[in-house]
Amino acid sequence: MNPLLIQGFGTRISVEKRRLKISTETNDYEFYPHQIDHDTIVIDGFTGNISFEAMRWIMKHKINLTLLDWNGNLLGTWMPKETSVGKLRVKQYAKYLDPTTRYNIAYQIIKEKVKKSCNLLTELSDYYEELDKSEIEEAFINEYTGFVAYNKKEQHDINKIMVYEAKTAKAYWDRLTKVFNKLYPDFRFTGRRNKSNSWNMNASDEINALLNYGYAILEAQIRRPINAMGLDPAMGYLHEMKGSGAPLVYDLQELYRWLIDLSVIQLLEEKKLKKNDFIVTENYHLRLREATAKKLIERIKLNFNLKAPYKNQNYTYENILIDQVQQFANFIQDKNKTVEFTTPDIMVNRDDPSDVRDALLKMTPAERKKLGISKTTLWYMQKNLREGKRIKIYEKSKGKLNSTKT
Repeated sequence: MNPLLIQGFGTRISVEKRRLKISTETNDYEFYPHQIDHDTIVIDGFTGNISFEAMRWIMKHKINLTLLDWNGNLLGTWMPKETSVGKLRVKQYAKYLDPTTRYNIAYQIIKEKVKKSCNLLTELSDYYEELDKSEIEEAFINEYTGFVAYNKKEQHDINKIMVYEAKTAKAYWDRLTKVFNKLYPDFRFTGRRNKSNSWNMNASDEINALLNYGYAILEAQIRRPINAMGLDPAMGYLHEMKGSGAPLVYDLQELYRWLIDLSVIQLLEEKKLKKNDFIVTENYHLRLREATAKKLIERIKLNFNLKAPYKNQNYTYENILIDQVQQFANFIQDKNKTVEFTTPDIMVNRDDPSDVRDALLKMTPAERKKLGISKTTLWYMQKNLREGKRIKIYEKSKGKLNSTKT
């Protein structure tokens, strides 16, 4: 994953002497044919133009063109020509019309989503005292056990899946809200649902603005392999078909929403965001400024490019996503007998786990001297910890800290 974000007014995209040229208010880019590393161009702008030759150049290089609206939500994508596989789509429709098969696909999606949600909360509990690991595991395991038991019954109802998903989503966001408010209480995050009891697509707070932007990037990322395989994005199995939406995209997004949530948390942990890093619209909604959007996209890019064990090898999460869509397409075509969406657990690697931070906060002058930590250094470390900031702890120091607790 390597997107290029283009933001601002008066953007111009053209081709001159075989080179793609992109001009904005603040930056100019130039790419020679077959020498561009970006796989997506994200346009988050409001005025400008793009030539037919530039569109042809972008499509010839198999690059997605993604447009975001004023609120940072996905407006549309323009992708290279999809694979021509009419038989695949016929079978995709047939699988949708079979209630048992449709239920099983929806079940596998939500089962994996809940697993990843629980995994992320469990990992974060090592760094946030607001999260109790045993309580998280108990809550999710109880719900999961009941869900699996229902799945073994003969009569299946997708509405039951949606009820289960809603209950676990509430449990997930109730806990994640504590983390967001620990990091940035001034952003006043109350959850993903607004006063109209609908998902907060028009962000009224900074954290929802970050989440919305991240989910828009994720949606564009999900569309790429769906388009490449020739699947119909309008034919989903969990989300119902509504108007001009893309239910299959929304289905597969559920598998990786946790990655966006983690990316937002990691960005917040840097403690560098301010109120003026966001723009207030005339409707009092919030959107990201260019620098903030670039920071978030960079964090999402890093996480999608992380490698994890998958099928006895190490793959990036981006390649795992592509393989999952491929395996799903194989199931649709009856090449695979079963369908599942197993994704490796994320490992949140930080060098300041809760036990080490607690040891620093409770450290006595005698312990400080024994460890060779200066008075000033400890004072700044404790100050940053009380403010919820991350601190750098080197392995040698961490070992000494661990030895003081045993």
